[in-house]
Amino acid sequence: MKRIALILAGVAMIGSVAVAQPGPQAREVRRYNQEVRKHNEEVRKYHDEVKREARRAERDMNRAEREMDREMKRIDRHHGPHDVRVVSFDAVKAGGIEQLNFRLNYDKLLLDPDEMLVVIPTVEKGNRNISFSAVVFAGEKAMKKVNRNYEEFVASIGMRVPYETVVMTRDYMRQQRRAMRNGEGWSMMSEANVDYSENFPYQTWMDGATIRLHHFLVRGNRTVYDYVTDLGVISNPMPPQVMFVVPEVEVVKARSESMTSRLVFRVNKTTIDAGLDDNAVELQKIYSFTDKLAGNKDIKITAVHMTGYASPEGPYQHNADLARGRVEALQDMLLKKYPGVNKDLYHVTSVAEDWKSVRNWVAASDIKYRQEVLDIIDSVDPDKRDAKIRALDNGATYKMLLREVYPDLRRVEYKIDFTVMPFTVEKGKQVMKENPQYLSLNEFYQIAMTYPNDSPEYAEVFATAVRFFPEDPVANNNMAAVALMKNDLKSAEAYLEKVAGFPKAKNNMGVLKALQGDFRSARKFFEEAVKAGSREAQYNLENLESLRSRK
Repeated sequence: MKRIALILAGVAMIGSVAVAQPGPQAREVRRYNQEVRKHNEEVRKYHDEVKREARRAERDMNRAEREMDREMKRIDRHHGPHDVRVVSFDAVKAGGIEQLNFRLNYDKLLLDPDEMLVVIPTVEKGNRNISFSAVVFAGEKAMKKVNRNYEEFVASIGMRVPYETVVMTRDYMRQQRRAMRNGEGWSMMSEANVDYSENFPYQTWMDGATIRLHHFLVRGNRTVYDYVTDLGVISNPMPPQVMFVVPEVEVVKARSESMTSRLVFRVNKTTIDAGLDDNAVELQKIYSFTDKLAGNKDIKITAVHMTGYASPEGPYQHNADLARGRVEALQDMLLKKYPGVNKDLYHVTSVAEDWKSVRNWVAASDIKYRQEVLDIIDSVDPDKRDAKIRALDNGATYKMLLREVYPDLRRVEYKIDFTVMPFTVEKGKQVMKENPQYLSLNEFYQIAMTYPNDSPEYAEVFATAVRFFPEDPVANNNMAAVALMKNDLKSAEAYLEKVAGFPKAKNNMGVLKALQGDFRSARKFFEEAVKAGSREAQYNLENLESLRSRK
């Protein structure tokens, strides 16, 4: 037993030694755990400090907000945006001067003795602005301070002497507070007003600028509150200057008028029979046409052109003799009726067979043998064409041509060349009503200048001019100018498209682009027009930012 006891005691001793003296691995684990606990403690302390800082910042912010709320409530109670109210306002442009007028009512304004409310009108657009003399409302104590150092006060409000200074006395303030406690509202009959009026030169950047009132509540030496009231917007669009081109004087007004007569002649005859078919009507047309020119003292006939045409059926030479004889018969009739027109002025020609007109008709038709007929006209001798066409379909096509085409070929083309005397403006107005084709572009222009440029008559003259000179660049440019003045951009563009290469139309092209909102193209056209000497383009270029259409 003693032996067993000794063995167990030895084992116990060995165990205790193992616990008391751990191995290297156990010691390393212990050191690591200690470092982890230390790091966690440092992290906890850091987070606790962050939380304390956040709570302190939140308390400070809440304290500041409470102080601000208290101050704003006090300000709102005494100095809200409606302390002074604008009861009337207008801004109008007269010539180059903008007139700014408004009325400030202050019967709801309450100031402490050491407070001032400074109201400064401004005009602002983007980073550009101008300011005007301030209206100052001052408590008695504040006003005494101003009087002691007036120059410093003036400098503080923008180096401008106040437009008007209103002293709010203690007695007045007591009355105002009493009235407000009694619920007395604002009355249109109130006398607590400042009537403000200011004139200033209008500048192009001001178009679309905002007119504002800046309010500054001053207590002691600091501004404790400020706010802005918008009164309105300056809207004085600068209408662009269009350019009218003065047409050159037409020294010799050469004109011509023509007509077609379809007299009917008996077969193989050249004598004019007034009783045949509609010859009487046709002759009257010829006489009316000639009377209008030969009987006009403002007109000098310079040439009479007459061409007789025959239809292709029959021998070519026979047709040639008929065409010549028939036109000469008409010439003889006119020489007798109008002896004042010298025979030397007549130029008489004839066309034996008007195959050109036949071909044009066939080419435009959809007849069955269309191509065959065209080939015959283009390749066969004139005297053989009739037979070739008759052979196509047993004469059906040829009979159709005889019936529907050939009768209109037998005619006389009649044209008179003449010159027109120049007209005075008053005479030109009468001529414009009766025979506007006799006026020159310059005469149209001179007539237009006698009317106001916004009148219907003014526009009518230019519209008539372009109707009789549809391809003339000056007429189209001037009509485009009228359209631009009326803000008719679609019509203006149509007229200007016809004169794209006309240098004197560059300004109006720039105006069109500006009114369409394409200011880059507008600038380019204006610059080109300025180089050509256009004063209108110079103005438009200088005022490009403010060009607007007139609605």
